[in-house]
Amino acid sequence: MAVHRNSDAETVTMTIELPTLKQRDVSVEAHGKHLSIFLDFKRSENHDKGERMVREHSCSKFSRTW
Repeated sequence: MAVHRNSDAETVTMTIELPTLKQRDVSVEAHGKHLSIFLDFKRSENHDKGERMVREHSCSKFSRTW
């Protein structure tokens, strides 16, 4: 995470890297002086292993407020 403050314009720019996530998985909200980031994602993968089919499902939620 990188935070840059511009005191002249009273703005803050925050850059956060979220590898493997898609834009639809991320939500950002601002409330007064607080900034919140929410992640909610689900993944499903199918693997064909010869005579067997393996399906993997994962879900995860995360939030952080500054």
